[in-house]
Amino acid sequence: MRFRLHHLLSAVALGVLMCLPAHAEGHEWLAPHLQDHPLVGQIWSPDGQRQLSREGLDERLMAAEILLLGEVHGNPDHHAWQLKLIQTLAAADRAPALAMEIFDLEHQSRLDTLRAQGETNADALADAAGVEARHWPWDEYRPLVQWALDQDQPLVAANLSSEEAMQVARDGLREHMDEAERQRLGLNEPLPGPVGRRLIEHIVDAHCGYLPAARTGGMVDAQRARDAHMADRLLDTADRPVVLIAGSGHVRRDYGVPRYLQTREAQGTVLSLAFVEVREGDESIEDYTTAMEGVYDVILFTPRQRITDPCDDFREQLEGMRKQSS
Repeated sequence: MRFRLHHLLSAVALGVLMCLPAHAEGHEWLAPHLQDHPLVGQIWSPDGQRQLSREGLDERLMAAEILLLGEVHGNPDHHAWQLKLIQTLAAADRAPALAMEIFDLEHQSRLDTLRAQGETNADALADAAGVEARHWPWDEYRPLVQWALDQDQPLVAANLSSEEAMQVARDGLREHMDEAERQRLGLNEPLPGPVGRRLIEHIVDAHCGYLPAARTGGMVDAQRARDAHMADRLLDTADRPVVLIAGSGHVRRDYGVPRYLQTREAQGTVLSLAFVEVREGDESIEDYTTAMEGVYDVILFTPRQRITDPCDDFREQLEGMRKQSS
C-alpha cells in the first residue's frame, strides 16, 4: 500500500511584500480553488523571515547544486512551476538531471534502455515504468519527462518501490538491510526524538487516524528508507546540477531527503523548495510558517486543487471495503 504524507508547502515570493498576480509571467493559475487568496503567488523564505522576488528566487536556484522541489501530487500549478524553474536553470546553462519520485529504482534500466534505443516519447517511458498503473497523475508529469527527453538530460529513477517499502515496514530496517548498507545510507541511527515524533505525527495524520499503533514504527522505517534512497540517487549525479521532483514530505529538511544528504556530507548547496496550497481562512504567512521553521528553505504559495478532505475519501473506501467483506 502506498502511503503519502499530506504535502504541506509551496511558495514563490516577491521582494517588496508584493504578490505575483495570477497572470504574472504568462502563468494562469490552473488549480481551481482559492485563486484569489491573498498569499497566492507569494514566495517566502522561512529562515530569513522575508519574501523573495522572482529574481531573488532565481538567485537561490542558481546557487544550488541539488534542488528539491516538493509538490502536492496532481496540483497542476506545482508541476507547471517545476517545469518553469527547470527551464530557468537550463537557460542559464545549468540544465539539471531530473530525479523523480514517480519512477522506482528498478525502472532505471528500462528508462535507460529505451533512451539508448532512441525513444523520445515520454508516454513510452511512462508505460514501461507502469506510472499510471501505480496511480500517478501522469498527465501532470508528462511535460517534465518530455523536457528531459527533448533536452537530452538524464532521468533518474529515485523512489523505493511500494513493494520494497512494504517489506521494510513489515520487517524493519535492521532486518531488511545489513549494517553496512544502513551505515552507507545514513539509516544506522534513529531520528532525534522531536524529529522522530514529528514524522510519526505526519504519518498518523496521512492515514487519517486509522493506522494501528503497532504499525507506526514500520511505516516510519519505510518513509526513512524512501528518503535515504532518494538522497542516494541524487548523490549519484553529483557531477552536475540535479532536481528532485517529489512530494513535499520528502523534501523536508528535518526528516526528509536533506537530512540524509547532510549525513552523507553532500557537496554543494542543497535548496528545498516546497509548493504550498493555500487554505481558506488562513491568510497570513504565520498561519503556514509557524510550524515550518527549519523545514523548507523556500515556500511558494498556490491555489488548491481540491477543497474536500482526503480523509473523507479514505473513510468512504474503508466503508466500501467493509461492506464488500460482509
